[in-house]
Amino acid sequence: MAGRWRVAAVTVVALVVAGCTTGEPAPTATPIPTDVLAGISVEIRQGRSTWAQRVVQVRVTNAGPGDVSVTGVRLTTPDVEGVAATDKGRILRAGVDRDFSVALGDPVCDDDAAGAARAEVDLTDDAGARSTIVAEPTDPQGHLARIHGEDCAGVAVAQGATLALADAITTSDVDGTLVANVRLEVEPVAGGPRVEVTQVDRTVLFAPPGGAVTWPVTVDTAGGAGAVILPTIAGRCDLHAVADDKRGTFFGVHTRVDGVEQPVFYLPSSEALRTALFAFIRTACGVPADG
Repeated sequence: MAGRWRVAAVTVVALVVAGCTTGEPAPTATPIPTDVLAGISVEIRQGRSTWAQRVVQVRVTNAGPGDVSVTGVRLTTPDVEGVAATDKGRILRAGVDRDFSVALGDPVCDDDAAGAARAEVDLTDDAGARSTIVAEPTDPQGHLARIHGEDCAGVAVAQGATLALADAITTSDVDGTLVANVRLEVEPVAGGPRVEVTQVDRTVLFAPPGGAVTWPVTVDTAGGAGAVILPTIAGRCDLHAVADDKRGTFFGVHTRVDGVEQPVFYLPSSEALRTALFAFIRTACGVPADG
């Protein structure tokens, strides 16, 4: 855990208080003491509930000796457009961390994009001192790189094909196990690159029969529109996991675009499909209709 406290390239910027209209220079605000600022670190996190919305959390940790308040957070990265920001204020007591959710802009899928993520955190203390921490946030779980891969795989695939999960399912009994048949449909985009769908990953709640973790798929837009059935069983039956589900109806798709392997990206289920899948899992797990 020691690496969590490290913050790269930290700069402390004293904010300026608006001055009077007397023509004299505006006074500079008193900065927060350096020993307090030295304990502030910034890290990127992402909760499962905000994955689909491309919202990340900027976690600000106060390992210093004094309480401060966070009054604004801004995150920039070469992989997305604009500044992801929030002005939601929160008290950050010594020894405590707080998460600040920021929505990422549109993806930048340019091979020439370069640079590091940059976070700015505006701070005040009870004495009215103000400073801004400027830092390269740590990202120990690689959220920003993963998001960039998902974003740009989706963009590349969309140039050549429209992928969608059908709203409705059919069910069947296979050797005594109830199976839902989920349909993945692929429609070529005229004039777009060739798209091959090669694999779909199981989810937390739904899986291929027989213990497999993926569905092998062969759909190629070179041959026109196509569809494939994903035979699906209930991956787990504990009602707590089902009730708390955040990602169980997002299916990870593996593709090639003009022969180039893409990172996995996720197809969401429509509300109609989600309803059908949750009804299926309740039936497959033997949950009474009023349970």
